[in-house]
Amino acid sequence: MKKLVIILLAMLLVTSLFAKDFKSATNRFYGKVQTDSTMITTKNVGTKSDSVASVVEYGDAKFHVTEIAISSAHFADIPGGADLALGQLLYTFPTGAIVVKGAYMNIALNESDGNITADTPDVGIGTTVASGVVNVLGGTAAFENILTGQTATDCDSTYTTKTLALADPLEIETGGDKTVYLNVADGWAASGEDALEYVGTVVIEWVLLKE
Repeated sequence: MKKLVIILLAMLLVTSLFAKDFKSATNRFYGKVQTDSTMITTKNVGTKSDSVASVVEYGDAKFHVTEIAISSAHFADIPGGADLALGQLLYTFPTGAIVVKGAYMNIALNESDGNITADTPDVGIGTTVASGVVNVLGGTAAFENILTGQTATDCDSTYTTKTLALADPLEIETGGDKTVYLNVADGWAASGEDALEYVGTVVIEWVLLKE
């Protein structure tokens, strides 16, 4: 009888310990795991702009690969016949300290007026919207600090593709610029463009170091 009591007490102790460990867990995954084992998170995600069709947030609460899909959006009017930089908001990172590790771009520019078809603008991704009388993005680092500018083949639906792992990861402090812009710059042909369309995909790898 004494042995039975000891066994029962031991079982109660083990059960209590397991229950305590289970209840005290603090690390939880917010999201879902797809059939191919890819994790999609809903924790600490950013916000897409109205110009973006959809955003998928792969990863977990800390490590993110954000895939931004653009079906059809437009830059502001381009007067033409002069140097000009401009951009459009794609995404805004969540609050907190963030490090951007790399990016991918597959973007096509498609004019509609027939004036700038042969133009080959500089295309890049940065935390500041491009502006000013310039024909390249390199003069201002934040115009392309996520993905350095690439020269488009044309503005006639040819895709510009680039994958970049940042040699020096981009550090964005809690109070820093959390915005992500698709930027272009060129010495635009005469007559310009009323609605330069951009379509494609942008992917950003980033880490939330501290909420």
